[in-house]
Amino acid sequence: MKKMSLLLAIISSISLFSQEIITKEIFTLQTKEKNSKTILFSSQERSQDFYYIIKAKNETSKDFSKCKWLSRLSVGDFMYFLDALASIEEGSTFECSLFLLKYKNNKLNIKFNKTKCTSEHKTHYFQKSCNRSLNFVLYESQIKDIINKLQENLDNHLVKK
Repeated sequence: MKKMSLLLAIISSISLFSQEIITKEIFTLQTKEKNSKTILFSSQERSQDFYYIIKAKNETSKDFSKCKWLSRLSVGDFMYFLDALASIEEGSTFECSLFLLKYKNNKLNIKFNKTKCTSEHKTHYFQKSCNRSLNFVLYESQIKDIINKLQENLDNHLVKK
């Protein structure tokens, strides 16, 4: 009897602590800069928590090493990013603790402040691990496309709640 109750206790504790994580891809974007990056926007839901995930990676070349980035934004931070993206004008700069936006010459430079490379490679021989932050360039047509797709996904999430 004790063995059976111990087994039931273990099984019930495992089922209580295991949480189902649902990740849905919103869309993927390929930047058009010299060191091209693939950026994946997705949403992640875990029981009560909901996050937006930004994953990015660049390709290895003779001038650049392969880096990967991962950034997790709450719904409020994501809404703030989306509002800033939609309201920035040519020749202006927007900076906050999460990101930096610079719009100049029909190009938008985006830098996420709280990200660093997660691929665990070295920048040079006998030096520290890579700690480059995620930054990329978008052109005007890409900006409109991003805003439309992200806003649509955000609206769907807010309607569900």
